[in-house]
Amino acid sequence: MLLNLHTHHAEKQADEQIIFNLIIPESNEELETFPEESPTNSWLSVGIHPWYISQPNQKLQLNKLRQIAYNQSVKFIGECGLDRLKGSQLPLQEEIFIKQIRIAEEVKKPILIHCVKCFNELISIKKIVRPKVPMIIHGFNNNIEVAKSLLERGFYLSLGASLMNDDSNTAKFLQQIPLEKLFFETDDKAISIKKIYEKASFLLNIPLNTLEDVIFANYLMICG
Repeated sequence: MLLNLHTHHAEKQADEQIIFNLIIPESNEELETFPEESPTNSWLSVGIHPWYISQPNQKLQLNKLRQIAYNQSVKFIGECGLDRLKGSQLPLQEEIFIKQIRIAEEVKKPILIHCVKCFNELISIKKIVRPKVPMIIHGFNNNIEVAKSLLERGFYLSLGASLMNDDSNTAKFLQQIPLEKLFFETDDKAISIKKIYEKASFLLNIPLNTLEDVIFANYLMICG
């Protein structure tokens, strides 16, 4: 089974298990009609993305997230996190991120993290809040020093389409990531998860079916 940890596309291959991402909306109207069950019969991740935090509606957004987070189809809280280049002011992002960590702790579900140029802040928040639930950085493509720093502090890394580029950070240091800390995803890219697994299998010199089993076992370890 090809686990696709994070995708914005509802379509899936026959041998693929997707975790489809739902983003909590900003407006009152959208919040009122936001689905509380899976619209795709898929596993879900649900969170308040740092790009879409509403200053006036933040309490409504958090209430909606808490309400949905208990659904069995929701496997992860997120994507949520920090983005220095886009979205609300960073102090508000940090506040809402910490509150989403609290919800994840409440429902005992892992956190799927969006982080852009805020890894020091992310590590600091983890040190202060000390969540017990696993934390996964989605779409990671930073340098090996940042990767090692995150891995040393217990984070998991989910890699995506950047693997297809041999000059990318992830393609260069994939072999240095412990397999038990690794996931794969397509995010919003128009690429099949199988191609990403095949490239990872080649770079790691591991049979494709073995890699599939290892990654799914990682999922069962944190979500089972």
